[in-house]
Amino acid sequence: MSDAAISCSWKPFFRELATRLLDYEDRQPELLAALRDASISINHDEGEPLREVDPFTFFSLVLKHTSDATALPLFARVGAALGVQAPSPTDLIGVPWSNPMNAWFFAYRSQRQPGDVPLLWRLARQAVAGILDAQTFEDALKIRKVALPKLTQGLFWLNPERFLALNAVNVPYLQARGLQAAGQVQTLAEYETVLEAAHKLNPDFAALSHRAWLNSQTAALEGNHFPFARYQADAQEFAGDKVKGNLVLDRRYAPLLLDLMAGEWETLKPSRSPYSGREQLAVKVALGGGVKTDGGAFARALLFADDSGFEYVPFSAGLTLEAGLPDGRGDGPRQALQEPARQHTLLTALNAPLPAGLEATLTLNTDFGALFLLPLGPGREAEAAQQLQQYMSGVGRSRRLRVGLSLLPEHLESDKFPELLDAALTYLDALVDLLDGLMRPSEETSTEEIGVPGTRPVAPTPAAFVPVPGVPLNQILYGPPGTGKTYRVVDEALSVLDPAFLSAHPGSEGRAARKARYDELAAQGQISFVTFHQSFGYEDFIEGIKPVMSGGALSYVLQDGVFLEAVRSAGGALAPAAPEAGPSTETQPLVRPDAQVWRMYIDGTAPVSRIRDLSLGRGELRMGSYGKPPRDLTQAGVEDLSGRQLLFKESVRVGDLMLLATAADRIGAVGVVTGDYRFDPHSDPTFATDYAHTRSVKWLAQDLNVGATETLGKSFAPPTLQRVADVTPAQVLQALGVSTAGGETAHAPTPRPHVLIIDEINRGNISKIFGELITLLESGKRTGAPEALTVTLPLSRRPLSVPQSLYVIGTMNTADRSLTLLDAALRRRFVFRPVWPQPEVLPVLDLGGTALDLRKFLHVINDRIERLLSREQVIGHAYLLGLPATLGGVSSALRERILPLLEEYFFEDWSKIREVLGDESKAEALQFIHRSGSGPELRYRLNPEAFENIEAFTGVYAGVSDQDFPFDA
Repeated sequence: MSDAAISCSWKPFFRELATRLLDYEDRQPELLAALRDASISINHDEGEPLREVDPFTFFSLVLKHTSDATALPLFARVGAALGVQAPSPTDLIGVPWSNPMNAWFFAYRSQRQPGDVPLLWRLARQAVAGILDAQTFEDALKIRKVALPKLTQGLFWLNPERFLALNAVNVPYLQARGLQAAGQVQTLAEYETVLEAAHKLNPDFAALSHRAWLNSQTAALEGNHFPFARYQADAQEFAGDKVKGNLVLDRRYAPLLLDLMAGEWETLKPSRSPYSGREQLAVKVALGGGVKTDGGAFARALLFADDSGFEYVPFSAGLTLEAGLPDGRGDGPRQALQEPARQHTLLTALNAPLPAGLEATLTLNTDFGALFLLPLGPGREAEAAQQLQQYMSGVGRSRRLRVGLSLLPEHLESDKFPELLDAALTYLDALVDLLDGLMRPSEETSTEEIGVPGTRPVAPTPAAFVPVPGVPLNQILYGPPGTGKTYRVVDEALSVLDPAFLSAHPGSEGRAARKARYDELAAQGQISFVTFHQSFGYEDFIEGIKPVMSGGALSYVLQDGVFLEAVRSAGGALAPAAPEAGPSTETQPLVRPDAQVWRMYIDGTAPVSRIRDLSLGRGELRMGSYGKPPRDLTQAGVEDLSGRQLLFKESVRVGDLMLLATAADRIGAVGVVTGDYRFDPHSDPTFATDYAHTRSVKWLAQDLNVGATETLGKSFAPPTLQRVADVTPAQVLQALGVSTAGGETAHAPTPRPHVLIIDEINRGNISKIFGELITLLESGKRTGAPEALTVTLPLSRRPLSVPQSLYVIGTMNTADRSLTLLDAALRRRFVFRPVWPQPEVLPVLDLGGTALDLRKFLHVINDRIERLLSREQVIGHAYLLGLPATLGGVSSALRERILPLLEEYFFEDWSKIREVLGDESKAEALQFIHRSGSGPELRYRLNPEAFENIEAFTGVYAGVSDQDFPFDA
């Protein structure tokens, strides 16, 4: 097809309509009335009717109806209303549609600048005249909601003879014709240069746009509908060649998805992310984040033609939007969720209402059991909270948490599709922001610490580790629930590991940076986190004999616990756990002279960290099946294998060197392949559903955590398994400091600070867990001290001394166990730092003209609890943070969080609970708990009406004088 001029009926009409619009700059309400009279919907302006409009937005509001059948009658109506004499158009050939979800050329009123709309009117006059001013053009590009593609599209509508839209359709077409500058325009001068060059290709810009559209073959909305039936037909064409099909489908449908998902989102960042698998057909669009990119939460959209889609979870036919926490090692999100306010905020976002027909689901990794999609929404908060508690208690398990919602075919082909998609994206945008905060959240806490009185630091030898001045080696943060003990652990750890960074990022505004630094240090192995509980013992914390399967046989090995791993990380002189007794029949693995170097990143449906640990401990390497039922590949031919399976089974040979990657540019371990491919789905329950493909490996070095680029001078490509070209095994081993004798080159351990965090330290049996090590924790008994002690571990017979570089930070909830009941040996060796409620940080809410002072509310409740019970059982301020600033939000916190705690405190003595809530001094209608009967017939019932009455809440503190509060009331 040539680029010759085309015959189109819309140009005269558009030119006259654009000229007529210029007469209405002082009569903008009339333009809005003309649009509404033509049955064109105009969104509200943050709860109020839109009161201003510009010519670009006027055209865009008509062209958001993306079909000739719909848009042409609308142009006829608005043309008649404005007195346009040119015949109404009968076609819209070459006219680009606007985005129905982003039709305005300006932002909502809270973000709109006073000069935005007048600036657009000024630019419109210049566009109709055909002469643009450079400064006006530059200023227009700075308007929120406007970018070059959208602005040049508007210029084309107003003057198609003079201007060309540089949008996602025209720019690739122009670049394919040699006009590379079309994708690099930033100024008016550059735009004019592109226009001049494009004019030489075809002076009829409408014809050029039409040809570019035909050439792109990208999908477009059918009216307000997504073209899902067409997508299903296109997918069916490539059922026999999914690799090619995914390439074609991405080229055809990804631009449409990107256009639909563009918007002023807080966290979503739509971008191309082609789905390149060979096992199913799908179109994928990344919505931002992920541990392999920016270390945060991930979000994406996947389009499937039928119900056979699977990636970690099954996908329905339609468009699925999902967000979550990526798989991998690290309990940072779990730690962050220990804060009740953060839990509540996340649960509120998870169960936020969605339009009828849309339903979000929550899924945990298979590390927590079989996959289960838990429905979310109003009324399902209890189930979601239970699932979240399961996730929070899974310390050491997969970090992955996934939330998804699907727009089914009936949604995609509905007239309400734009509204449904916008609601789904809005839900996801808010959720990703919170999930991102779990990966790198925010907080405020003091950097100042009190040292242990009376202690005198020991002068270290020149080579010894120098403890951080003023920071105790052992400390416990204690206090009632909800006061932010776990929340403060981040800053306590940074005061040891990076005090300069802590000082440079103070206050709540620096919390995100501090948490990100904390997570970075944890990933580098300088922070360990463990939670004590009643079943936790010496074998978990120090060392223990554990059963393992090796080669199909059960055996027992001695494994180090959390504490010994922390000692080793801190540079303590600790020998490895003794190997199994008995003669060794294993011959020393040798690297073949012609060996290749391979790099593998463990990936699949089970937690990466667990599979990595199993592989290293069992002397093997595992490959997943990506959600497919595992099948034996032993007898499979080349034509039956995927590319990844072919490499793992056939290309990797015995004697090759294998690098185990822990991230895109990190090497965690190196080993020699010692066995051929085996199918082993039975030696561990995890392998029954995934990771059944294995190769034996002799691991020469583990826990390397070195950068591939800086060490080998080579960066890794994205594939799970790849050959590392142009480097020999000898070069790799030399660069890593590893010998084939089976270990790293010998070197003395270097002390470095390591922080061991023990959450809920008082919930464990201290004597059972610590054993003989409780004495070694004393600063005066540690390595290098004048009174240093060394003990022999009873199982491994290894000598152990605790280094000065190991810091222990514990947290304890005094509502579980009083400080006075804590093990005396523990109390003598730890510095205890209280963390009490801070009612003064809470706000005073203005609810319909009545003030609800949450500071007074919490202070009075705690004052009564302290009088009736003890200070150790008061309620933390976090219970009233992160709530909706409404009466319903506070009511929900009282009913669902505070009342259950009071029931536990007072053993369901409702008369005491009534006293705490001040019900005795309130009118019956304002009492939260009603009392009826007497003697054995005495009964207590909740009064639902009181939870909806603000006077019931203010009545809690109504009888207390302002002078009695320890803050400015």
